Amino acid sequence: MKKIYSLPGLILGVIFLIAAFVLISKSVEESEQFKVEKDEIIKVLNFNDRLLSFRDWVFSETAWEEKKVKFEAAVTKGEEHYQNALKFGYFLLFVCTIFFVAMMVIYARKRLFYGLTMALSFIGLALLVQGVMNPILEMSAYKKDMTIKVYVHPNDIPYFEEIVDYMGEVSDIADYIKYVPVYGEEWAKGAKELVAEGQGYLKENADENVGFDKVFPGYTYFYYQNKGIMDVISLLWKADNKPVAIAIGTFSVIIPTVKLLFTLFILIFPVRGLKRLRKVLSYIAKWSMADVFVVGAFLAFLSFSNMSPGVEMDSKVLFGLYYFGAYVVISILLGFLLDASIKEKLKNDETGTVEIVPPTSDENILEEKSDEP
Repeated sequence: MKKIYSLPGLILGVIFLIAAFVLISKSVEESEQFKVEKDEIIKVLNFNDRLLSFRDWVFSETAWEEKKVKFEAAVTKGEEHYQNALKFGYFLLFVCTIFFVAMMVIYARKRLFYGLTMALSFIGLALLVQGVMNPILEMSAYKKDMTIKVYVHPNDIPYFEEIVDYMGEVSDIADYIKYVPVYGEEWAKGAKELVAEGQGYLKENADENVGFDKVFPGYTYFYYQNKGIMDVISLLWKADNKPVAIAIGTFSVIIPTVKLLFTLFILIFPVRGLKRLRKVLSYIAKWSMADVFVVGAFLAFLSFSNMSPGVEMDSKVLFGLYYFGAYVVISILLGFLLDASIKEKLKNDETGTVEIVPPTSDENILEEKSDEP
């Protein structure tokens, strides 16, 4: 009986992981659709397309009304997908709670710390995957009702004097247009008056700003990013920044995963003979940068939202960062709980005393001292 006490927890843990990964996959699918819809907004209202579009310049209101329909549709669909992703995330938290309670029912009487450590190890693994696979930050730079001042000093126009003189000649030519049957005398008179007014306006305002304000109604986006940890790694890899991509993937994904798996191995197998494994776990813990990554993400969020480059800056923390942060908290707790669970195992299963080795990292590793010679 002494060797099968971990079996109920393992079976329950495997069932929990299967259910958790199904929910995570559903959440990731909705997150991907959320990204697609948000990217559609940027395609519709991209500054390059608006500023370089003749139609947007000449028929601004009409063009905006057409784009507004697509913009609002994309916003609505994006919000629906994001809420669905959140919903599956809430289901995951509910499953985590049920699993935790079930583990406490099984192990609370004799192996409380063992049950706590095993439950949190499985839960931490699920939260890590959820945090890594879903978006963590959304950043955008945009301008509402962007206004371009199209002004010039007439004196700065090349050949300004020649142009004014030529307008006088054009006015004289209009005298001959009245003899053309298609136009007639009234049209010629109107043309002469229009040219004369333009000529007079240029002369009177030669030293003033002449022009107009061109307003592009609605939103014009200059920058947008909606990324998760895996998105950042993939982006860096494709951009040929492979060393950085490998570093982020190793320190923020691989090492935290290995750390959790090693914790489960230590719990499942007998304590004696795992001294080296626990030393490896202690060494791995030194290289875990998950907590640093969370802090860095929050700093990026705060710095980006407070920038003032002349356009409106917006940054949002998305739900993936909260799950990743929850994993970090659980990882820190596991460092203390693992010590207590090993001590508990030695007390219940093995003959010997316990020696506490001073911590070399955020993990306190207990080493048993055998009574055998």
